[in-house]
Amino acid sequence: MTLVFRNLVRLMLRCLFGLLGGVTITGLENIPKEGAVILTPNHLSHVDPLLVGMAVPRPAWFLATDELFTIPVLGTVARLLRAVPIRQDAPDRRALRLAEGLLSQNEAMVVFPEGHESLDGRLQPLQGGVMLLAVRTGAKILPVAIAGSERMLPPREWRPRHAGSPISLRFGKALEVSDMTGGAGGRPGLDQGIRRLEAEIRRLMELG
Repeated sequence: MTLVFRNLVRLMLRCLFGLLGGVTITGLENIPKEGAVILTPNHLSHVDPLLVGMAVPRPAWFLATDELFTIPVLGTVARLLRAVPIRQDAPDRRALRLAEGLLSQNEAMVVFPEGHESLDGRLQPLQGGVMLLAVRTGAKILPVAIAGSERMLPPREWRPRHAGSPISLRFGKALEVSDMTGGAGGRPGLDQGIRRLEAEIRRLMELG
């Protein structure tokens, strides 16, 4: 997608989100301008990939649930924002290989580490695939917190509505893999990295 076309899509999304209640964004300066990075938001709604895609200033790819691509308009816009469908309930090696290849080329990627939308707004246990991607590619991990998107499009619903008040989108600081794992290798390192990531996302969620 050309830069002009991508910027046009982002402008359209800004207008759409503005009409549906608005978005408050903080921490954009924390997103590295170059180099491999994995942004890891919590997941409340099917609009979350579009929300993050609208906000992130550099081109980014997305691993998004394959359900999103069945929704008229949302699925089309997701593809325009470089979303890659991934199966939720079974290992999707094709999608993971594609993600690893993109990160190895110093691209930015958005991965929702919970895997599914949260039905009660609380952070669900994180899946280990995001840390495995980071370890294999050396990509930095940047935690992200979303609040309020479920008011615009509740889980398991398909018709957006006015959120009532602005959605909050907060970007944390990019973290090195070695900081996440504490230098440990193998399963202990992956587990420690996931615990650190979960703590960082929770901290950002508590900031509102």
